[in-house]
Amino acid sequence: MENPRMEWVQKSGKNCLKFTFQGSFGEQDAKTAIAKWRQELATRPGERIIHIWDCLAMKDYEQQARAMWSETCKELKDQIDVIWVVTNSLLIKMGATVISVFTSLNIRVVSSEKDIRI
Repeated sequence: MENPRMEWVQKSGKNCLKFTFQGSFGEQDAKTAIAKWRQELATRPGERIIHIWDCLAMKDYEQQARAMWSETCKELKDQIDVIWVVTNSLLIKMGATVISVFTSLNIRVVSSEKDIRI
């Protein structure tokens, strides 16, 4: 199974790239997902895409996976409009804060997808 599952969704009439994480997010998961992520954004050159990271079912993550994810955010930041992180986990909120500081991306944390305001 893909972790995270990646799909295009519509929110308020805008195309958003949604990532749905499950269980533990490891280094191999990150490598596979990052390759697909790059491919997806390459199909929309010059577009700034809203990202949704649904982390409600994520239990934890490996530090190396977070570091790779963070580096990729930095690399792709010209195509990232805003990142909405959906979580109730303090660990994941802290990880999102680290990525935000490291990449200077606009990352907003909400506890439910219905709280996303686009």
